[in-house]
Amino acid sequence: MANRVETYFTDESRMFPHLVDGKIPTDRFLTASKTIADFVGHFGTAFKPVQNDILGNVTKVRNKYLTDPVKFEFLQDLIDDDLAAHGGKFGVPTEGLLWLKRGLEFMLNFLILLVESYRTNKEKTESMTPALKEAYAKSLMRHHNFMSKQLFNVVVHAAPYRKTLLKAAAYNHDGMEDIVISEIESHLENFKKNVDVLVQCYYDKNLETRPT
Repeated sequence: MANRVETYFTDESRMFPHLVDGKIPTDRFLTASKTIADFVGHFGTAFKPVQNDILGNVTKVRNKYLTDPVKFEFLQDLIDDDLAAHGGKFGVPTEGLLWLKRGLEFMLNFLILLVESYRTNKEKTESMTPALKEAYAKSLMRHHNFMSKQLFNVVVHAAPYRKTLLKAAAYNHDGMEDIVISEIESHLENFKKNVDVLVQCYYDKNLETRPT
């Protein structure tokens, strides 16, 4: 395998970490979140605001983490400390993490749908607009106002075709679609576990309302 061509998802160190006794390792989580943001960059300039939003929220959380990397080794400890410092209300890190969580829910849903559509319709180069719309409806839409929803409906039609996105994720090597999809799929389990634990944490602390 010495001549194996790497893709954007080959490097395990950039992917979401294993949980440790139900806790999320902060540094690896933030690195993985940045990886997802950088992947959004392959969607084209129309998605630059989405990418910048994720990156901005990663920075807000990382700034808190860097004040004491040992104390905030796990994300839940960082959340508890920030809430205590603000009388149980959002500080900059916990509010940034709230929106980061929402953005990751959107991307997780999209990647799941991307893999599913590829597995069931491998030979066809599809528009990714339907998958993006479905992922949005399952995640971000309920948190957005009318203008944000309208903006998304415009931006989503600028998404590249699936084949184009997968080629970009393979650093423009041809014939790598199967490998990229397999590598994405191999990372979905940890991605989902991280997001699920974080979502539940925000529910448990009454920092987020459950969907009706």
